[in-house]
Amino acid sequence: MAEFVNVHIGSQLQVSSALPGNEGSREDEKRDPFVLGKAEAAIPGTIFASGAVLVGSPRSYPVEAKPEAALMVARPNPATNPKADAESIFKVTTKNGKGPHPKDIVLGDRGLGPVGIHISSQIIDILNNSDIKIVTPRLTLIGKKEHTGMNLKTGVEIRTGSCNETGFKFRSGVLFNSGVSKISSICKVPLTNGRIFTGKALIDKGFDIAHPTREGKRIRHICVEGPESAIYIRGRLEDSKIIELPEYWDGLIDYDSITVTLTAVGKPQHLYVKSIDKDQIMIDNRKGDECLPSCHYEVWANRIGPPLITEYDGDSPADYPGDQSGHSIAGYNYDVRNELTSDDYPGDDSIDAVSNFDENS
Repeated sequence: MAEFVNVHIGSQLQVSSALPGNEGSREDEKRDPFVLGKAEAAIPGTIFASGAVLVGSPRSYPVEAKPEAALMVARPNPATNPKADAESIFKVTTKNGKGPHPKDIVLGDRGLGPVGIHISSQIIDILNNSDIKIVTPRLTLIGKKEHTGMNLKTGVEIRTGSCNETGFKFRSGVLFNSGVSKISSICKVPLTNGRIFTGKALIDKGFDIAHPTREGKRIRHICVEGPESAIYIRGRLEDSKIIELPEYWDGLIDYDSITVTLTAVGKPQHLYVKSIDKDQIMIDNRKGDECLPSCHYEVWANRIGPPLITEYDGDSPADYPGDQSGHSIAGYNYDVRNELTSDDYPGDDSIDAVSNFDENS
């Protein structure tokens, strides 16, 4: 093999088993690099190799006479070529050029020549100044995904598997999730249909709102709990003996469960409940019409429905031994409740939910 210290090729370098410009046969004609120009039309500074090209240390490709690719690139061996030692193995830049272009790097041709891409890396660090667009019929991510910053999605998204998310998230579109999603932040959605697992039973059920009149202040209240499906009305009577009951209570509440609390206003009045009908409650005092009542009132009643079992054996709401047709546990999923068992829930305090959320509340 001839050896040269320095070689300058004035126009084009061709490494091929065929002679340049040999058109003696159709096969030889196909081996000419027409894309790089031919003869006098050859593009200066171009290289054609009809076989494999190796750049860098040959120790990275140790199998003899068995090229692993048409273009093989490796880090130079600093022991044999210390001056060629570089930080990067492969680099593309637009410095001192006309600036970035959407096709600075092209892999494959759309439709006619698509290629497969396999990456085995230790770390991938991408710093992008504008947009990243991926068009694919299917995207599969395996492993832990961490996202920092605003995440905007528009359209339909289908997920299968576990998902852990931390942070604030805006979504516009439909999300179909057939796996378990664990969210450790505030989540506001107009409609959620599926299982929602709280992780553990909460001690208090509360709500938190902005203060209506004092800027920078907030108000937090805790919901009242009880062993019944109770509803109530309250108000004040002024020189009247009649408490009007809502018309919609008829068919909704058990009238035998009504209780009335009266608080006299202004002076002792010896108030009592005289009668309870479907449309009104009559109250009175010992003096009759001589002293018409003036008082505050509260009327409580239990809704019509199956009896509530307040304590039962089980690992999840699916183990409830009574009739759940009138119950909603954090927006319990009405579509599948009769088919669920404790095996359908991943934790001891999981909850299945269909939740309507008003983001202005």
